[in-house]
Parts: sequence; structure tokens; C-alpha cells
Amino acid sequence: MEKTLKIYFKIFIMKEKDLTFEDKLWKAADKLRKKVEVHEYKYIVLGLIFLRYVSFAFEEVREKLKKEYKNKPNLEKILEDKDYYLSEGTLYVPEEARWDYIRNNANKIDIGAIIDKAIELLEKEHPKQLKDVIPKVYTKANLDYHDLSYLINLFSEINFDNEHKGKDIFGRIYEYFLGKFTESEGKKGREFYTPRSLTKLIVEVLDVKGGRIFDPACGSGGFFVAALEKLEREGIEKDNLSIYGQESKEFVWKMCKMNLAIRGVEGDIRWGDSYHDDKFLDLRADYIVSNPPFNDSNWGRDRVKPTDPRFKYGIPPENNANYVWIQHYIYHLSPSGKAGFVMANGALSVGGIEGEIRKKIIEDDLIYGIVATPPKMFYTVSLPASLWFLRKTKPDHMKGKVLFIYAKKLFKPISRRQNIFTDEHIAKIVEKFRMFERGEPEEKINEVGFSKIATIEEIAKNGYVLTPGRYVGIKIDEEGEPFEEKMKRYSEELSKLLKEEEELNYKIKEVFKALGWKI
Repeated sequence: MEKTLKIYFKIFIMKEKDLTFEDKLWKAADKLRKKVEVHEYKYIVLGLIFLRYVSFAFEEVREKLKKEYKNKPNLEKILEDKDYYLSEGTLYVPEEARWDYIRNNANKIDIGAIIDKAIELLEKEHPKQLKDVIPKVYTKANLDYHDLSYLINLFSEINFDNEHKGKDIFGRIYEYFLGKFTESEGKKGREFYTPRSLTKLIVEVLDVKGGRIFDPACGSGGFFVAALEKLEREGIEKDNLSIYGQESKEFVWKMCKMNLAIRGVEGDIRWGDSYHDDKFLDLRADYIVSNPPFNDSNWGRDRVKPTDPRFKYGIPPENNANYVWIQHYIYHLSPSGKAGFVMANGALSVGGIEGEIRKKIIEDDLIYGIVATPPKMFYTVSLPASLWFLRKTKPDHMKGKVLFIYAKKLFKPISRRQNIFTDEHIAKIVEKFRMFERGEPEEKINEVGFSKIATIEEIAKNGYVLTPGRYVGIKIDEEGEPFEEKMKRYSEELSKLLKEEEELNYKIKEVFKALGWKI
């Protein structure tokens, strides 16, 4: 009996130890739900996690300086020198904005005002990165000082490991809360945080180095984090990368700005609708990375000007914006630029206007790679997706060819609802692209059931369909279109046919009426 109790106690301790800080934050939200709505709580979380994180990073550098300059007579002056912190990729934090100061005042009745003031001080210190970015909601929130004190103590328990700079802290929170908001509000997720294994794979395939990187649907900045992490691994100065991004949701735009700020990086991140208010009309980027909204309908086709230079291949239909995004990426590529992005599988094979646009893009030899990914890569949906890779100008040995990779069986489940690519999986996919780029013999690159280089002529024979399974040797029924996408496509096609039938019936009646016959 005693042995059994010890085992149960050990399991309990392990479960408590494995409880992530995201879970702790959600438990706090559950505790405060009578006072604060779930969608309001995310603003409170975001500001506090930012203050906690920047203080953690600041104190790390501060302790390093204390050891390095402990015998210097001007140590106190050195500890407050902002340039030391900036050189370490960390924000300087004024005394009254530091987490210790906030925690020491947590039980004061005006703690809400103290937190808002801390945010103002940080904004003044770093206006380029933080002006109007961190939510100042603590004085206005329907929380008393007991509630805020509880949250501050909870956040004080969060410790970041030694590799915290390489991790997408805000992305993790966004991913987790997005799933929780979806569950609690009973909605089907329409926005998908890009999993870290996908962002890493895309920046590795593109081999992001220095230059201009652009994401016109940047979300919380996961692609930028992955790119900066790659630069750090390869010993490339982060200043070599110029970051540009656009995001339509204000809350998420703020997250992206903060995600860059905690890394001591400046980026030109603008808030606006990429469909109709392109904030970077003149930008031509070396790398374009993106995970746009899947199958976005009612995107505003009627608001597009006939002279819009982005749509040289045609204006996509109102019921799906996938080819709006694809043409947006092509337009913003520099002559030697490369793009890598996530796309709903339907874009690989859909017909109609979109099929015609795809055909023209293929014939213009802009696509150099397509990767089929496994299902359950996204936290909120099980929808499988594909990765597209484009080049404005291909080397001679790659011209007229596309590398197809079927990676649907290449995954590791990390939970019942989510799969990831491991580093080994990523390396295997990236190596195929490197071999293609180096011009190695196709027989070395082609691998039945996994990879195949196909010519534009072969793709044309397949009706310009880009589904990897058709080329690598997978049965069509195994590769099949997901049920949700198939039914959406069928319903859209049926709706279009019914509308055409109605118009045709009307015209027939008019003809008979003109002849003096009534139907």
C-alpha cells in the first residue's frame, strides 16, 4: 500500500512539474472569468507576460555585467548604461518598469496604475519598438488589487530557460489561447498560428540569410522568430536581416511588435488589410514567408481596382482568397527573390478562375517546390496543408522543373490533436531541395513515394494539378482531397450552377415573352 501511494505521489509531482505556464495562465483566466471576459483576459495576459519577460532578460544581462565589471569603480553607472543591454539584444528597463518593482508593490491599492505607468516608461524608453503597442488596460480592467496581485504572483513563478531568446514566447501563448478561445466560444478556428516546425522548415528551405524578409499576414511574427533563430545558429548578425510585416488584427499586430522587441530587433510592422491597403506597395523582398487565412471568403473582390498591378494573372473569385495571396507574394518578390508559404490543399487542384491563374503561374515557371504536409499540424484544426516555394528567376538547371515532396507520413505526434516535423524530418526535406538547387542527378533526388522532380510538360498532362501524390507515386485516393474542402468546393460549384440555371431560365422566359408566349 505504501509503495502504491509513493507511485501515485510521484505521478502527481510529475504532472505538476509538467504543467506549462500556458496552463497556469488559463487556470487564472478560469478563476477570474466572473469579472473578465475571456477575450479581454488576453490583453491582460499579453502586457504582464511582456513585462515579466523583458525584466527577466534585462536582469540576465545585469547579472552578467555585475560579474564582468565587479571591480570597476563606476559599476553603478555601467549597470544603467542602455547601450550594454542593446548590444546584448535586450531592452533596457527603467527601474519602475522592472518586475521586482511591480511585484514589491503588488499589494498596493493602485497597482493597476503602477502597471500602466511601467508600460508608459517602457514606451518612452523605446518609442520605435513599443509606442502604442503594449495594452494599457490595468487601471480600466474590472479587477481589484487582490486580483492583480494574484496574477503578478502567478507570473512571478514563470521562469524562462537558457534558450528563451530562440523561442517564440508570444507565439506559444497565442497558439494556446487561440485554441482555448475557440473551445470556449464554440467557434471553428478561422485563424491558424503557424507551428514552429513549419516556420523552421520554410526558412531552412529558403535558406534565409541577410536581406529583406516580408510577411504580409505576419500574425505574431513566428516566421521572423524562426529566421532570426537561423541567423543566430549560423553566426550571422541579425542586423543583416531587414524585417517587414503587415497584419490586419490590431491585437496580433501588437504581439508581433513585442515579439521582435524582446529580441532587441526593429522591424517595420504595419497594421492594415493586405487585400485592399497594401502598406508596402513598392517593396520587393528577397524572402517572402507567410501563412495566410485559408480559403478566405468575402474578401472584397468588388473593391479591387482594375489597374491593381498585383493581379496580372486574373482576379480570384469572391468565395476564396487563396490566389489573392499567391499573386500578392509574386508581386512583392525581388528579381532574385524566393517565397515559401503555407496554403490550403484546395489551391493545388481547384478549377475555374483559380485553375486558370494556377496554369499561368506554372507556365511562367515561378514554382520550384511543393510539399504535402501531414494532417493535425495546426493546433486548432486537423486540416492538412501544403507548402509552396516560388522563385522569380530560376537557375538554368532548375528551369521548367518543380520538386514535389510527399511528407504526409513524415511526422511525430506530440498530442492527440497535433503533429510536428522533427529536426530529422526537416533535414530530410531540406536536403532534397539542396540537391535540386545544386543540380544533382534526378535519379538521386527522386524517391518513390516521397520525392520527384517533374517537368512543366508533365504537370500540363496532369491538368496543371500540383498535388504531390500524383508525381511521387502515391495512389490518388490515398492523396485524396479532405472532406471539408471537397464539400466546400462542391457546395460552391452547385451554388454557381444553380445561379446560372436561374439566369438562363429568366432569359428563356424573356425570349418566349417577346414572341408572345407566356411560360
